[in-house]
Amino acid sequence: MIIQKEGYILDVDVEATDKYSKGHSLCDCDEDRNLYAQIREKFPKLTAFLAEFGLLIDRPDETGSCAVDDYIDYHFISYTVIGEILESDKYEIDMFDGGLFLNIVIDKWYVPNEQKTDRLFTVTVYGVDLPWVLDEPFPESAAPKRAASLFGRIKKLLRRN
Repeated sequence: MIIQKEGYILDVDVEATDKYSKGHSLCDCDEDRNLYAQIREKFPKLTAFLAEFGLLIDRPDETGSCAVDDYIDYHFISYTVIGEILESDKYEIDMFDGGLFLNIVIDKWYVPNEQKTDRLFTVTVYGVDLPWVLDEPFPESAAPKRAASLFGRIKKLLRRN
């Protein structure tokens, strides 16, 4: 199926992507379980965007995250699409959803889980941070406390405005 998104023209095998998305195993770390518990409800526009490719928002291939103060900063959330990028004239797609500005990058630079196929690309989302909602202790911050506090204060100020 040909999908056009802003400056992208993509040839996507939606059925194969859906099958892959539903079939791969998920990480069981604290931060990822926190993501799975709330991302679908928090980001309805992003959920619909990813669904066009056959992707489930709560089944990413890989994430990078850090516990900061009282929330989790997801540096990236990456999904694998079975298909090809036919044309691209943009670096990213910007989206406002869930009260956050999200950046979506579609490319072939990064291959999660070392899949061995030429017909795939990734959709990677940047800019997601979520509150801690699991009924268990908040994880220790991966950043030094002083750096996390400064970074956390800056992000809180930006979220208020």
